[in-house]
Parts: sequence; structure tokens; C-alpha cells
Amino acid sequence: MNLAQIDFQQLRIKHILYKSKVRSVLYGGVYDETFFSRAGPVHQWFSTVGRVRYLNEPELHELVTVHQELNNTAHQLFSLYKGGKIDQAHEGMKSVELNSDRFLELLARLENRLKDNA
Repeated sequence: MNLAQIDFQQLRIKHILYKSKVRSVLYGGVYDETFFSRAGPVHQWFSTVGRVRYLNEPELHELVTVHQELNNTAHQLFSLYKGGKIDQAHEGMKSVELNSDRFLELLARLENRLKDNA
């Protein structure tokens, strides 16, 4: 496994954890403000690894955008949940799932392209 594959595997794990935390909050779990902020693991990966090693990769910019969209959606769903609109918040997980699929597809595309160029 080369460095890029390790980096992308770490991001994939952080992303899956992120999605799990969103689901957890929407089903009664504790909201972790730090986790869903710029100090959270996915954002930190982009800041410390992504933008350092892969800044010139077009997919990286798309990944950042998709993650920002996910984060915005998650916060909207958290607001719905806190406002008592639990069914709407749960329904909104479909959007999170679609964006998550998009994120993972972009990540796989980037990983495969760099692997093929290695």
C-alpha cells in the first residue's frame, strides 16, 4: 500500500465515522460540537494531509465541497431534530447518504487515478 492509499483510507474511515455520528445525533446521541467543527477529524485531514499532499488534484476540491455540503446538511438536520421535527430530520438522512455516496465515489476516483499514475 502506498502513501496515497493510506491517506485515502484514513479519510474514508473518518468520513464513515462522520456519517455515523450524524446518524447517532439524529437518533438521540450526544451532539459533539468539536467533532462537527473545523477541529473535527475530516476537516483536519483536509487541512493537514489533503491540502498539503494533494492540493493540485481536482477531486480534492470537489471532496472539500461535498464535505461542506454534508456538514451544512447535518447542521440543518440537527436543528430540525432539536426543534422537535424528528421525522423530518430522519428523512433528511437520505440526503446525507446521497452526498456520502458522492464523496466516496470521488475519493475512489482520486485514489484509482493516483494509483494508476504511480
